[in-house]
Amino acid sequence: MAMISFAAVVSTGGFSSAAKLLGYSKAAVSRQIAKLEQSAGVRLLDRTTRSIALTPAGREMYARCARIVDEVNEANQIITGMVSKPRGELKVNAPVVSSLFDLTSIIPRFLEKYSEVRLFLNLSDSKVDMLKGRFDVAFWMGDTFDAGLEAVRLRDYPMALVASPSYLNRAGRPTAPGDLKEHTCIVETHLSKVGEWRLADDIAVAVNRGPLTSNSVRMAREATLGGLGISYLPRFLVEEDIAAGRLEAILEDTVKQSFPLHIIFPRGNYALSKVRAFVDFVRDEMQVEGEADQGGALGLASAI
Repeated sequence: MAMISFAAVVSTGGFSSAAKLLGYSKAAVSRQIAKLEQSAGVRLLDRTTRSIALTPAGREMYARCARIVDEVNEANQIITGMVSKPRGELKVNAPVVSSLFDLTSIIPRFLEKYSEVRLFLNLSDSKVDMLKGRFDVAFWMGDTFDAGLEAVRLRDYPMALVASPSYLNRAGRPTAPGDLKEHTCIVETHLSKVGEWRLADDIAVAVNRGPLTSNSVRMAREATLGGLGISYLPRFLVEEDIAAGRLEAILEDTVKQSFPLHIIFPRGNYALSKVRAFVDFVRDEMQVEGEADQGGALGLASAI
């Protein structure tokens, strides 16, 4: 009961709303939280007259029991015959460039199939705190980043070194990876380390950071189109620019690296029907659309 009360307080944002959800008095919920904190020996929540916030210890506790309320509610609904398919709000975070990897066409098809799900989509290129933001699932470009998460690897996307013709005419065209240290480089921090680009499994080169470092591939592309320097970006993002002559791909025989797209979610959330339905639907849709170049099944794996 104490862990259920704690999860309910955090997921609903307050003691009153948690009490309403659980069908208990506010005082009873408060006593359960105090009991849990006493048992754990640490404070789990910082309380003010207007809000609550998780302490570091509370964040760890919530990561392990956040699913309890949803699971209890879902179990009760199934027992009473109220639920035959996923329903309720599903909160999703995705990169700003998600339209370029089919998400904007996949989501309407998902909502058509699961009409009782209400999807809230937040677009952000920043690393998200899934617990603080109360996200059920998120899309992430690059290696996954949190041991408390699980991940489904959706696709691998080839990378490309690109620059505008105006920049290359002014600064010269690199003919070997080592030449990059003599060039102005636009660094995108999601897909590469600051100051280093891995072009292939066995080729990592130091790069000269230019005037712009960003966590947005979209910003890096715009700066590259503007002639600011060389960038290292997902090829799908710049394919049309290359075809139209707005950008040139360089060192194409050298660049062999790809980056993965994952869908990530708190450990254990796959057991929830709305999360499971969304993850499976997106995985299957992307597998079908990318089958020609994927060459393998997509599976659930622990995040690294």
